[in-house]
Amino acid sequence: MAGMTAFVGAGVGATAPTRTAPLRCTSFSGASVAAPAASTSSRVTASLGDYLVRRSQEDIAKVASALPSVATAATVAAAIALVAAPSAQALTRSDIASLTYEQVKGTGLANRCPEVDGAKGAIKLNPGTAYKLVDLCLEPKSFQVEEEISSKRSAETKKAFVDTKLMTRATYTLTGIDGKLYSDGSSVTFEEQGGIDYAATTVQLPGGERVPFLFTVKALKAVAGGGDITTATEFGGDFKVPSYRSGLFLDPKGRGGTTGYDMAVALPAMQADGSEGQDELAKETNKVFQVTDGEIEMAVNKIDPASGEIAGVFVSEQLSDTDMGAKAPKKILLKGVFYARVEEQ
Repeated sequence: MAGMTAFVGAGVGATAPTRTAPLRCTSFSGASVAAPAASTSSRVTASLGDYLVRRSQEDIAKVASALPSVATAATVAAAIALVAAPSAQALTRSDIASLTYEQVKGTGLANRCPEVDGAKGAIKLNPGTAYKLVDLCLEPKSFQVEEEISSKRSAETKKAFVDTKLMTRATYTLTGIDGKLYSDGSSVTFEEQGGIDYAATTVQLPGGERVPFLFTVKALKAVAGGGDITTATEFGGDFKVPSYRSGLFLDPKGRGGTTGYDMAVALPAMQADGSEGQDELAKETNKVFQVTDGEIEMAVNKIDPASGEIAGVFVSEQLSDTDMGAKAPKKILLKGVFYARVEEQ
């Protein structure tokens, strides 16, 4: 799509994409708002898996330097090589499948998307033939939240996406997503049908405020130009973002959407101000399951025609949690990598 300039070959240390046109996201109220262009100076942060691997290397190296025995030091060196392997080279689908549970446990590797070795080629799609996209994996590398920033030289404020600190452990990657894929000769369409397509995630703003949101691509319908999938293919489309809480959730005062108390404020207190400030109380009392809109763009930059694997980068924009209607949502901008396989049904 024209809304995103693909950053080919992006990885853990790649620069975030520069978008020539802003992504648009429709909130639950139906209003369409434009997001400011992402800062080109922001960097894609390393995944938690890479961080843990690096820390493991440092710890093992310290132990090895303190060992007097050459044989024991050699054994530790072999352990360092084993730990360094996932970080030193791309983890392909076959590499991940060859790892045991003990090798993956506690490393964060289960939160990483596979990568594709190939970089060129094309996957031919015949019009009228039914295909499916399987094992779609979306791994965010950067989390940004739109905030109002005050200028130091003037009293003016402007909205911009600021970097945040990830508070969620290595459980924020979407994986195992599948859906229909078909071509009409001039475009390729993907319709998401199922999988682990949502992940409750929380980030922290520089000021300390924490922003929860449901990272998801539910009901995604993405369209790309061209009848085949190449390294120039760019998918783009809308998806739905369900409420962060379900109707069975109870707040600290026992109020819920489908269960719990209807209200937690005494009637005399609610009427004491002459119904002048009841809007705030109504928002807290009337729990609403809200479904908002999001948008994603995915650029393919690696293809393996033999296995049908594709990989690339994505930019997604959605709204944060509204606390079941009590708070105004914030806009979330996510950038990362994705992986998928094309199969014929």
